[in-house]
Amino acid sequence: MSTTLNMITIYLLRLDKEQIRRVQEATKTTKEWGIEPTHGLFGSPEWWDHIREGTLPMHHLKGIITRIYSTIGWPEFAMRAEDGKEYTWSRYANDPEFDSLYAVGRPIEIDYVIQRLRAYTAGLNPQSEVVIAVRVGE
Repeated sequence: MSTTLNMITIYLLRLDKEQIRRVQEATKTTKEWGIEPTHGLFGSPEWWDHIREGTLPMHHLKGIITRIYSTIGWPEFAMRAEDGKEYTWSRYANDPEFDSLYAVGRPIEIDYVIQRLRAYTAGLNPQSEVVIAVRVGE
């Protein structure tokens, strides 16, 4: 007998107009910040088309939340994916009330794309995992 776990979508980048605006502004007004517009301007219709068509591949992670914390005031969580690897992500939620759904032991799914950052700093990852959606188990 299998049980289907209901997942609640707590974050959709499409609805996060402020995040899209900030990244677009940084990309358009600086050479040091933002995301390389390799697939169009971040969050633009062209950018979403690349995701839909698969030319900007979507990645999926499923796992369990193992830790909730903040780094210098920035909310984050750790998860163990189905492959056993540990990952750290920012806690995104379209509604502040959804933040309470990030809880240790809760199933979580993340959809993301990988984008090249505008500037590279030695020792840091030159790419960014851009979260498209977050779902947690009820």
